[in-house]
Amino acid sequence: MTSRRTAFLLAATILCTALAACVSVRLVDEDRLPEAWKREINQPSVRLPQGRFAADGQLAIGKEAPVSARLEAMFMPGQIPRSVRPDVFELNATPNGTFIARAMRGGKVVATAELPYRLQPKTGWLEIESIAGTDASKFGRLTTSQSVRVGVGTDGALYVRMSGTAAGVMLFMPAVGAQTVWGRWEPAAP
Repeated sequence: MTSRRTAFLLAATILCTALAACVSVRLVDEDRLPEAWKREINQPSVRLPQGRFAADGQLAIGKEAPVSARLEAMFMPGQIPRSVRPDVFELNATPNGTFIARAMRGGKVVATAELPYRLQPKTGWLEIESIAGTDASKFGRLTTSQSVRVGVGTDGALYVRMSGTAAGVMLFMPAVGAQTVWGRWEPAAP
């Protein structure tokens, strides 16, 4: 009788643990973007991301209005401590296929990322694959992998479509997620 009870408790524990795993999927397609963003990203050609852009921007996550977002989350996920938040990013796409993102605070470079890119010939969008990162908080740690599609609209703003996945442990439970979101960042003063 004791072994059947132990087996039942073990099976119930395994089932509850499996059901408690946290899975999240968020996909924001172009139809759910603000109208002004849709016009910009659907232009026949988008200018390469060269220049300086504000580190603080907006992210369309499928809600009514975009929310505040940080540019370092697109190119350097988990690499810059929150206490050293940059105020400006300087972006450069070199002819040899290297995209350089420099995070700056008070005019000084606090982090640099050099990422291989390819140019989408039909649209002019710059595409970067496999940007690895981490997201650590008091609730747990996630390992992330994302790809981005980057361009500058006719309004001079930087537009980024980020598709990514994350896996790890949050509050002692397994967590897995996937998302596709769009962001917009204003040009910064030179």
